[in-house]
Order: sequence, then structure tokens, then C-alpha cells
Amino acid sequence: MESPVLVVVVVLAVIVACGYASVRMVPAGSVGVVLRAGRVTRRRRPGPVVVVPGLERIEMVSLRPAPIEPLGVTALTRDAVEVDLAISVLWRVTDPVLAITAEPCARAVTAAAVERGVRHLVATVDLADLLRDRADLLAPLPTVTWPLVEPFGVDVVDVDLLDTEVRVGPELLHLLA
Repeated sequence: MESPVLVVVVVLAVIVACGYASVRMVPAGSVGVVLRAGRVTRRRRPGPVVVVPGLERIEMVSLRPAPIEPLGVTALTRDAVEVDLAISVLWRVTDPVLAITAEPCARAVTAAAVERGVRHLVATVDLADLLRDRADLLAPLPTVTWPLVEPFGVDVVDVDLLDTEVRVGPELLHLLA
């Protein structure tokens, strides 16, 4: 008599555990990307989502802008002066599926694209122009980086120059003398 009751209790416990394991909650401001065997099967909006335990997994992707700070970039100006820049980057995911399936990760691609764009922009100005117009220097950076980050499902929202440090070497001392 005890054996059938024990079996029923165990079966109910397993059913409850599977039910609990199969329901996930997608938070507000995010998208859930459901993967089965490593392939994207569907996207889910905020709210409860049912997944098959063991076969499917869900990746949460925030659609809110996220910071990368500080990003350190060393670059050469047009007059061959080496400067260290501390940059704050604000980026966001535009396509959750691309951001999930991207290799390397979307954050790393965004940081590398911003670094490349900053080096390119700094190489077009002299040190005096960089120090004088440092706020305006990075204004075109989101459009410069867009072709590099768009295939990965991300977008650069804003870039701010936090600090500029000039390395004083013999060539700079010679210019100042």
C-alpha cells in the first residue's frame, strides 16, 4: 500500500520539477533568444517563456544601452605624438539573434571597432587641435564604427573622451624647445 503512494509522490515531484525547470522569465527591456542544439528557434518578448529542459536553452539579451568604460586607447597624432585616451562608450544591441550568434562577442567587437575608429580620427589631427577640440573630435565616431559593428547586431550610441594623456618623449621635447 505504501509503495503506490510513494510512486505517485515521486512522479508528482518529477512533474513539478520539470514544470519549474521549463518556465523562464524574460525581464523587461530584454529579449529572450531560445536556442535548440545551438540554433536559434525563436525570440520571446518580456514575460514567461516555456522551454524544453535539456533540449532548449534561453539567452537573455538586454536591449538597453550598456557602457564600456573606461576604454584605453593609445594613438599617434598627425604630428607623430603618442597620446593615451580614456574613452567612455555607450552601445546597445539592435539585433539580439546576431548578438547571440556573433563570434567574438558583440561587446568585444564594439570595443575593437571604437578603438580602431579613435586611432583613425586621432591620426587626422595635430596634437594642438586634439587638445583644443577634444570634445568635437569623437563626434563622428558612431557613424565611423557603424559598418564594423552592424554585422554583429550592435550599435554605438555615444562616445565621450574622458581624459587625454600626452607621452612626453624626446621628439616632443625637441618640438617644444
